[in-house]
Amino acid sequence: MSSTQPKVKGIAGVLPGLVIPPLSLGALEQLQERLRAFDGDALKPENIALVIDAAQAALRRNYPDMTRDQVADLVGLENLVEVYQACMDVGGTWRNARTAGDSSAQEVATC
Repeated sequence: MSSTQPKVKGIAGVLPGLVIPPLSLGALEQLQERLRAFDGDALKPENIALVIDAAQAALRRNYPDMTRDQVADLVGLENLVEVYQACMDVGGTWRNARTAGDSSAQEVATC
């Protein structure tokens, strides 16, 4: 993992030391069918794989060297839904609600 300053704003505090930006349009296009099928059931292998793949795609925007295995080690049952929501934070809607309702949530701005 890289310790560089994030280039894309997103949600901090979901994964320790990392800022999760929303998915890029390219990643959204590649994952769209799987995203539509996501039902939040953490026991379904296809949902687990989707969250890991979406999180990696999002995190690589700020941490280009992030591997799928690293992401898989960071995402667990305790944060699966929050990680998914952070990746899908189009327009900052979830980030803004999270920041307003939780003083420990952090939004990271970019230059």
